[in-house]
This record gives sequence, C-alpha cells and structure tokens, in this order.
Amino acid sequence: MTDLGMLAFYYSFAYVINDAGQVVGESSAFPGNSHAFITSPNGVGMTDLNSLVEMAAGIVLTSAVDINNVGQVIALGVPGAIPDPQSYALMLAGLILIGFVS
Repeated sequence: MTDLGMLAFYYSFAYVINDAGQVVGESSAFPGNSHAFITSPNGVGMTDLNSLVEMAAGIVLTSAVDINNVGQVIALGVPGAIPDPQSYALMLAGLILIGFVS
C-alpha cells in the first residue's frame, strides 16, 4: 500500500491503477470542489489533470474514473460551455501526450 498524498487538504480517492502503476482518481480542497488527478508510474507525483489539458472555459475535470495501460484517461467534468472543435483537438492531443509520458 502506498500513500499517494493529496492535491488539496480535504480528501483524495484513488479509483484505478494500470500495469505501469499510474493511479487516477479525485482530490478536493473542500466539499464540491474536486479535481481529477493522475500519478506518474509507480504511484509517484500526483498531478492535477486540469493542468495537463486545456478545456473550454468553465469546464473542470472533477474525477478520473479509468486509465488503460497506454495511459489514456477517462475523466468526468463539470458542465460548461460547449467546446469548439479546436478544444476537442487540443484535449485529444493532451491525452495522447499523457500516453507518451507514461
């Protein structure tokens, strides 16, 4: 068992771990303010997924619910403005980058 730490001081939940040891989940500073996170391989270095991808204005990734062995993450977000096609392309590029980093 490994203590992953927290992005903030209220809570953190780890949901899934892949074969490389990357963990995804959510962390919160206070109730109703959760952010999705990912760790580096072997569960080291918790990083807010919102800092790795650029979302449309008003959208915040709140929970990472799955990760595959290539490092692609499924995350849930707070509803906001409908993103334009460039935002989708940027999000896809960010997810591919996460896969290459892993």
